[in-house]
Amino acid sequence: MALAAIYLRLSRNEEQLDIDEILTNHKRALIKLADQHKLTYDIYQEISSGVNTERAQLNLLLSRLEEYDYLLVIDIDRISRDNAYAEQIKQMLILHDIKILTPQGAIDLSKESNEMMFSFQAMMANFEYKQIKKRLSTGRLAAAEQGRWVMSNKVPLGFAKDENQRLVIVEEEAKIIRHIFQKTLERVSANEIAKELDTLGWRSRNGKILTTSHISPIRRNVVYRGVVQACRRVNGRVVDEVFVEDAHEAIIPKQQWLEVQKILEENTTGNYFNKKKATRRLQNLIYCNCCSRKRYIQSDRKTDFIKSCSYKIDNNKCQDRGHKYLPVEEYVLKKVKERKSEFELTLEKLKSLDMTDEQQKFISQGESLQKQLDKFDKRQKNLKIMRMDGEISKSEFLEMSEENEEQIKQFRQELELIDIQLENLSNTDEEQKRLEQNIDTLGRLEELDPEDCNTFFKTFIKKIWFSSNTIANHNTKQEAEEVTIEIEWL
Repeated sequence: MALAAIYLRLSRNEEQLDIDEILTNHKRALIKLADQHKLTYDIYQEISSGVNTERAQLNLLLSRLEEYDYLLVIDIDRISRDNAYAEQIKQMLILHDIKILTPQGAIDLSKESNEMMFSFQAMMANFEYKQIKKRLSTGRLAAAEQGRWVMSNKVPLGFAKDENQRLVIVEEEAKIIRHIFQKTLERVSANEIAKELDTLGWRSRNGKILTTSHISPIRRNVVYRGVVQACRRVNGRVVDEVFVEDAHEAIIPKQQWLEVQKILEENTTGNYFNKKKATRRLQNLIYCNCCSRKRYIQSDRKTDFIKSCSYKIDNNKCQDRGHKYLPVEEYVLKKVKERKSEFELTLEKLKSLDMTDEQQKFISQGESLQKQLDKFDKRQKNLKIMRMDGEISKSEFLEMSEENEEQIKQFRQELELIDIQLENLSNTDEEQKRLEQNIDTLGRLEELDPEDCNTFFKTFIKKIWFSSNTIANHNTKQEAEEVTIEIEWL
């Protein structure tokens, strides 16, 4: 009696149906078919996508082809929906002289017409798979446009999904998200935030410790400001995208989310964050005015000093000499204290609702950003023209276009933040409180420990540009130039 291999594959798309019922029906039909042809049989069954070439049961079956005379399947697409892999399996079946039996009929691959029919059916199966995938993707985008969460079955931490597929806040988890964003605003590094969450005993939904690999994507995720975002990709490229504001209640206010993005964009190296306890007031704030690299503070047990700079610039080493740290700190403290009168004036204006100067500052920043945005928009159009004229290759266009789009996205976010800040000028209670706190803190700077002072400085100092204006060498008698200290305010 001839021996047959029965292969049963359940599609991933059918997993939401009754798995046992589908497999039982398919198995019953193929066993009946084997009995009709008086065949003994072995059964191989699994759950896998038709385009997956790494299927354990199918690979096991193919490794034993010499034992069989027939292959029984419900349909050709159960073997493979990938054209190349289907052709590869076809050649293996021809080599072992194996006939295919389906409830629709027999396929003898030794006959040219049957071989062509197999290839045609495999091609149609591949086409059908692509169409199904496209319809599913289009359906997800349509659902996303209605503000529903359809990107994945896994709901982001801080939310649950209601019966209408909309996200609702889970307060027990949302407190973790709020803590992460607040600490980022305070310039606390992801590593330090992770340690704090662990100390507080706050865990992921699965009870796992939250690490930097969890925190980093959380800080970038637009879902926490109430947005549902979805896209459709073809060959790895986005061809359609949905971005719905106010799709659900936000855990993080839009302004706070945008402020965090600005901090993250400005500090891609992470130097701006408090990675460890600050032991000096100006720690991680001093940068070389010659080469723009970070300057480090060291101690010779008695005296703190800013190290000489030795970074290479175009194969030339920066040789800006080191300097005693304390005079630099004293100068910065003096300049920071001078801002007290500026804060008091701003507070006075807030209380009298005279926000003309503040408003003009935001308007000027917005105009500057808009000019830069217009420049990059124009560059994007020029890239398209250059591509159409054949001046650049497709790969060059895609690479440059992606970089340009990233810049455009950043400028738009910053403009959005300025628009929000302008809107908020009419509601100044929070700003008044912040200024009052800053004025109070400025009055007792010497009382603050270095870490608290360092954190406070980072709320309004971006960088301190320093140069000794003297080349580092062993000549201790050289005349010292007057140092350069410039504060770049946020």
